[in-house]
Amino acid sequence: MNIRDLQDGTGCRIIMPDRKEDGAENALRIVRLQGTKELIKRCKEAISGVLMGDEPTDVLAAIDGAVLMKNIDGMSMGHLAKLKDKFEEEHKVTVDLDARSARIWAKDGNRENALKAKEAIEEAMEDITTVDTFTVAVPPHLVNQVINDSTLRQLQDQTGLTANVSKTDEGTGIRLTGLAGAIEEAKKIIERRNQGEGAAFLPLMPGMLNKMSPAMRAEFQRDLSFLMQNSGAQIDIGQAANQADFQGGPDEVAYAKGEMMKILHHYFPQECEVIELPPESVDWIAGEDDRELMRLQSAGAVAALDRRSASMWICGNARSVEMTRKRIQNSMARWDREHFFMQCESKHQCFAVIGTGGSTIRELQSSTGARIDVDANQCTIMISGKEESVRDAKRRVLEITGVRGGGGGGGGGGGGSRGCFNCG
Repeated sequence: MNIRDLQDGTGCRIIMPDRKEDGAENALRIVRLQGTKELIKRCKEAISGVLMGDEPTDVLAAIDGAVLMKNIDGMSMGHLAKLKDKFEEEHKVTVDLDARSARIWAKDGNRENALKAKEAIEEAMEDITTVDTFTVAVPPHLVNQVINDSTLRQLQDQTGLTANVSKTDEGTGIRLTGLAGAIEEAKKIIERRNQGEGAAFLPLMPGMLNKMSPAMRAEFQRDLSFLMQNSGAQIDIGQAANQADFQGGPDEVAYAKGEMMKILHHYFPQECEVIELPPESVDWIAGEDDRELMRLQSAGAVAALDRRSASMWICGNARSVEMTRKRIQNSMARWDREHFFMQCESKHQCFAVIGTGGSTIRELQSSTGARIDVDANQCTIMISGKEESVRDAKRRVLEITGVRGGGGGGGGGGGGSRGCFNCG
């Protein structure tokens, strides 16, 4: 629970007891509220809503009479951001957008008008939220490259879009199934890749750039112009947009996107964050069928995984960004304990771990309980499993390969999940 948000939003002081005072770690704790009778009533309502899993901002808005729209997908949010001014003018409402939610207030205080505005918004978004299927033609020699494109994968993560290779009498292509708006975005990405161009997008919290002062906005525009000139990529980012779009050569686009993340973090240090990940951990962080990534995205901030650069982009209100950052840090701490990656210098070390007919690696896995994956072509060894199992297997593998110490390895090794060794 974010105590500061509740205190700021209710005007009531919340006094939390020291855990030592109430005896047990999991015991019920008495929270004291200080304020007027009205403020305390408001604060109690807000706390109840937060305990039910809602965001403090949404809870307080609902108490004040706002109509809420929750769990809005990225495509719909982008469409809504473009139409926001129109809805506000036509329905005499104020629309406040967050990363995944919208709050609607009637300017005359009549909640019925806010409900009518919500219905109009939902009707306007029907076209892009209709599930559709479309196949985009792709030259055979580019199919594998396009289907594994990091931007297309990111779009799938953000929208639930599915993309599969399709082969028919008419030729090869990529079959897209998902929201109509997502399919349109995917078509643009695939068509650009077919032409040898790069395409990328960076999701943003709607209206974030509107928070800039005129002076800050002018400075940001200068930085943006310099980045386009320096990178050779075209960058499109509107003031009310919920994403930045990049076009140009593949390398130019990748560079411009990376630099844009740094620039946005500079201007919005609490709302924008980039977390670098060990490349070997990317699929593990995303989880099976991207379930862990979906959990991160449900925290109220945009969480976009770039598999090519092995980085996680987070954008949203400060509280949601902090929550998402902590979740990722906790996942990385667990990764460090349960994995060890070793980059060998020669294939001989890999073959030594495998043993004749696989005898050594089978014995290692059986005696330690860890899983050991050896890629002799890439000269890599990955150990995974429970912390103690990884630690034991790591020690044995280092002995077999003739490496001493093995600093930086994970599995309780202290200091990361990747160890690189020069051992000849």
